[in-house]
Order: sequence, then structure tokens, then C-alpha cells
Amino acid sequence: MVRPRVSLALGGGAAKGLAHIGVLKGLAEDGVEVASVAGTSMGAVIGGLVAQGHAAGELEALVRAIDWFRLGRIIVTSVSGTAFHDMLRESFSGVKIEDLALPFAAVCCDLDSGEMVSLTVGDLADAVSASAAIPGILPLRVVNGRRLVDGAVVEPVPVTAAEALLDAPVLAVNVVRPAATPRSGGMVRAAIPFKMELPPLMGRVNRWLRRQRLTNETAELRERVTRWETVMRSFHIMQYRLSTCAHPDVDTIEPEVGGFGWFDFQRAGEIVDAGYRSYRAFADGATGRDWRPRSPS
Repeated sequence: MVRPRVSLALGGGAAKGLAHIGVLKGLAEDGVEVASVAGTSMGAVIGGLVAQGHAAGELEALVRAIDWFRLGRIIVTSVSGTAFHDMLRESFSGVKIEDLALPFAAVCCDLDSGEMVSLTVGDLADAVSASAAIPGILPLRVVNGRRLVDGAVVEPVPVTAAEALLDAPVLAVNVVRPAATPRSGGMVRAAIPFKMELPPLMGRVNRWLRRQRLTNETAELRERVTRWETVMRSFHIMQYRLSTCAHPDVDTIEPEVGGFGWFDFQRAGEIVDAGYRSYRAFADGATGRDWRPRSPS
């Protein structure tokens, strides 16, 4: 019997985007093949790793084990703002999009024309960092002569790009629905709740982390984090309003992660679990939708 397959459209959402991993766990559990993946912002980060061949269990082990406190401080205090791109370059090891295991698209916005740009060839780290270049927080990336910023400006959940990648049913994941009672964000160290076998990718991330220097300007760091959290919450509200109007007929999972802050990466395990619960509720019909991926004929 041929396995059913989907083309994933993974939306942006910073820490909330770790819920994509929980959805991936559910798809693997149900035997659904991810045949292609398009990502915006954090969705491009997770999608790039999936297209590179990393399984959901491997990604979960990675995000549960990363020293988010150290990584967050490095990115926030990067003078030039290039630390995020440098980390991606280390993690993706110079891989080209056209050499990935799956068709992949990183969705960006052309800052000059306002057009959506779907990067499907070229350097993977460049494409992902351009897709995640949050205006005013992370520096834009120049790719093929175009000045690119976060794709969430034009398509928070990249359904259009996912449809163009492959002739397969699109399953979208939107992680930026606001919560009624938000939790406070912040960067604090969290213990790994259980032992998991760490993927080789973890070694590359750790080597990069060890080479970085940290600042001791704690008060300034906290103030910057607070400003950014405000910007991102506002940005996410705008993204959610835009995304819910754009493709109302596409099957969409909305993980219950609105209560997590942009910097709540230290809650990675909780966010992944929330993504998995939302997938199960969606796939099992608890949300009121009759969704089952169809098998190719």
C-alpha cells in the first residue's frame, strides 16, 4: 500500500514554531509522508532541517538539549546581528537547496518591491536566514541581488509556495494565534526533562556555541528582550489576521501555543508537546474537521 503524502506549509512564529516538530511527530506516527516542505521564518528553519533529512525525533532531541540561554544571549547581543546566520551556516554545513532530500522553499519578502520571493535553489543557510530576517531585529539578507526580509510580512503561512512545490495535498501549520492569557517570556535555563540520543547536528551547534563570547550587560539584555517581545507579539497578531484570510480552504493546524513568548525557547519540550496534541486532535477529528491524507492512486 502506498503511503499518503502531504506538502507542508510551516508558518513563522519564533519559539512557537517549535510546535512544528510536534506536528511532524504525529505525521510520522500516522505513516504520512512529508513529500515537500515550504517554510516562512521559523517554519523555514524547521522545514530546512526536515528537507535535509532530519526526522522529527532527532529534531525533538536537538531542541530539548540546546543551551537556549547561551544561544539567546549570543543572538540578542550580536553587534552586527549576523550571529543567527552564522549559526545556520554552521548547522547546514554549506548545503544547497537543490541537493536536499525533499523539495524545499524558503519564503521571503522583497523589501523594495514588496513581492513574495520563494527561494528553491541556492545556499540553504542564506535562504533560511533571509526568510527569518525579522524587520528591525535581524539584518536583511541580499540574495541574487534582492534585499530580502522575513517572509511573514507577505505570507505568514506559505501555502502558495507549498502548492507550487509539488502536486500533493497541502497541510498548513499556523502557530501565531493569540492566547487569551499569555505567559511571560524570557530567557532562563531549563533542564532537559529526559534523556534522548542527541543527533550529530547537535555537535555542530555546540561547537559554534563554544566559539562565541558572551556579554555581562544583563540589564541592557533584559531591556532589549522586553522591547523585542513587544514587537514580536504585535507582529504575530498581524500575521494571524493576514494568514486566516489568505487560504480559508486549506487544511490548517493551529497549535495551542499562543501563551508562549517569542523568547520561550527554554520551554521547547512543552511547545513540541502542544504541537503534537494539536495534530492528534486535528487528525483524529476532535476539531470537527474530517481530515485524512489521501493515498496517491
